[in-house]
Amino acid sequence: MGLPAVGYAPPYGIFPEQEATRLTREDVLQDWQSHNRGILARLKPGADDEFMLQQSLKDAEKGFCSSPMDAEELHGYLGAEPYRLIPRCVITQSSGKQRVIDDAYVGLQSERSSDANKLTLCSALRPAQHLQYAYAYGALPIWDTEEWESGGEDWPDAYRFCPMSRDEALCCVVAFFHHEWQRPAFMIYTGLLFGLPLAVTSFNRYSRFVEALSRRFAFCLTSLYFDDAHVTDRKSCKGSGQQAMQTLNTLLGTPFSEEKCQKMQSSGTFLGIDHDFSQVHAQGTIQFWARERIEHKLLHLMQTAEDSSKLQPGVAAKIYGIANFFELGVWGRIGCGGLAPIKRRQQERTSELTEELCQCFNLLRAIIATKPSRQIEIWPHAGLRFLAASDAALESPGQGTGGFLVVWHDDHLQQREAFVSIIPPLVYHLWEPGDKKIAQLELLQVLYALFSRPSAFRGRRGLWFIDNTAALMALIRGRSDNADLEHMSRLIHITLFALKAWFFWEWIPSKANWSDEISRDGLQATWHRRHGFTTHFAVFPFEVWSLPLPAFLRVVEFL
Repeated sequence: MGLPAVGYAPPYGIFPEQEATRLTREDVLQDWQSHNRGILARLKPGADDEFMLQQSLKDAEKGFCSSPMDAEELHGYLGAEPYRLIPRCVITQSSGKQRVIDDAYVGLQSERSSDANKLTLCSALRPAQHLQYAYAYGALPIWDTEEWESGGEDWPDAYRFCPMSRDEALCCVVAFFHHEWQRPAFMIYTGLLFGLPLAVTSFNRYSRFVEALSRRFAFCLTSLYFDDAHVTDRKSCKGSGQQAMQTLNTLLGTPFSEEKCQKMQSSGTFLGIDHDFSQVHAQGTIQFWARERIEHKLLHLMQTAEDSSKLQPGVAAKIYGIANFFELGVWGRIGCGGLAPIKRRQQERTSELTEELCQCFNLLRAIIATKPSRQIEIWPHAGLRFLAASDAALESPGQGTGGFLVVWHDDHLQQREAFVSIIPPLVYHLWEPGDKKIAQLELLQVLYALFSRPSAFRGRRGLWFIDNTAALMALIRGRSDNADLEHMSRLIHITLFALKAWFFWEWIPSKANWSDEISRDGLQATWHRRHGFTTHFAVFPFEVWSLPLPAFLRVVEFL
């Protein structure tokens, strides 16, 4: 029957279902004759014609499609049968690698496709999830000393191995300018084309199928993202799990690439993020960081912009996209904020390299140099805990008050501390002009707390209640449209990294916030004393407010 390629893709029961318009084959082929004339008029000689022909002939040699046909041969083969052309082109990636793409946007296959499936895929952090599931299943005595390994596989010609029916194939007949004939050529495929929207979910049905077989029959901790496979296994298995998965895929007729195989070892790369298993058996943690190639690409784009004193919107989009992907390997929310100027440049009609953009570049460079690697715990952390709540009040401009309460859980002991924040007038000059600063004051309390008891927070895990939504979202996202909130959120996350403290932020209704009274009445408050809290003043060293990221990090590491 073949897998859906154009028109309507029904719900498969594998991915979440979404609303979709039911399109027929007639809908897809509508106005096919005038459309084909328009595509043929676009086919002209190009610089990449030779490469495009070579790749097309390779597909034909492997049996994925017909040999190239000229117009007369195509009409002789199809007769009066309707068909819709899809133009072939070549995309050159930033690395210099070239890839053949069939343009479903120009061919209108994208416009005339409707998918009832909402694609869901695994993340680059799946290696950690593998081990979390393994330990959750039941820790064996040997697992305290067991070392783990990671391996990777890649399918060559992945899409081409997924079949497409003849009816579907005639809705996307490939057309390109033949380098040797110097006229248009046509190919009818039996495998899915890279460029069709429906080919994405169709291919991932097979990807999910192989993932399930690898887990259930080969008993491998396996995950696939399109054509990339990751395998997690114990070192004592000596690579037998990876070999079993390789054998399974050979039997299925879709063998993995021998050249791109990542042999089992303590570290590896999955979806552009490096992971390190070397500390799993000793500390129960996995380290993540973006691969070196991504670092170099980001640094190169920024250096090129600085050398030319220009940042085009398209280049800004690349930098912003890479930086957002880069965050997957970064601890907490460091680096999430501070990129607003780059984001805005994507929509601007100028290429001037401003001081704001240069500051963004410096921030990204500092993060790369500091390398705050993401750390994921495999088993529950047995360290010390805390519970905290903070609040602030601003009855009149420049007259804000604030405070916070912390309950320290030290083994079976509990210590309760209440803090009244001393907020000097200079803080209002550090923020942007305006009277409404309640969200800034709310977020400032977290900084006050971290700098008041850094040694107590070091290495702790805990829950922090806050009743201001804007401040809360800045903490959760690590960024904000408000420059003041974004700056403080950045300082907070850098401090948490330096202290290796893990906070879970949670909203609380204002009337239920147990730090509300002390934030307003200060030393006159009584609730905290009735509940066994000792009272202290909290201050913040505003000398560190504007320090560069590396310098700020060095300061908080020694608190």
